[in-house]
Amino acid sequence: MKVDIQKKVKIIQKSMETIRKSDRTLHTISFPRLAQELNMPLEELTSFFMNVEDLFLNEQKRVNRKMEKFLDEGIQSAKTANQAKELLESATLKLIDLLPDYSDLVFSASFYLPKCIEERARAKKYYKQAFRKIIKKGWPGKIDSVLDRQTELVLLSVYGFYEYCAKVSQKERIAIHKDFTNMINLHLQDRLFF
Repeated sequence: MKVDIQKKVKIIQKSMETIRKSDRTLHTISFPRLAQELNMPLEELTSFFMNVEDLFLNEQKRVNRKMEKFLDEGIQSAKTANQAKELLESATLKLIDLLPDYSDLVFSASFYLPKCIEERARAKKYYKQAFRKIIKKGWPGKIDSVLDRQTELVLLSVYGFYEYCAKVSQKERIAIHKDFTNMINLHLQDRLFF
């Protein structure tokens, strides 16, 4: 099992490296050529991924699964408003940690590869309901229409934060994190939101 995971990681890293160094697009990555570069039989490569889309979907799902587990556990254990507020802040730190150096490529694929578009839509629904629960616990007393608007705002902001972080270094991700969480907190402190 560990050997399979190591091979899978090697395939993903080599694929991303190939895309970067050759300035090729995702659609020009050839699995036979990739297998050759990995010194791996094509059949072994396709036992992990059937095509490039599956490879990108795997990376997209990997981050989403870990974020969803983190949020589910955090929502369950957050008993006070402060714990919910800390969960929202720590979730964006968790996202920073999970994003690989090639996250810009994975982010780009989420807009045009069909399976990745589906996963993006599924994840967006999940994050919307998770953020709503966190906001309701962390900033109680909001009427439903305000809670809905603020949830949409946080969702939009987090996706913008993700896009920014996908394109910059780990150091730059961490540098903007404090400003980002301060901005979100200021918006959420407004009980009526306009």
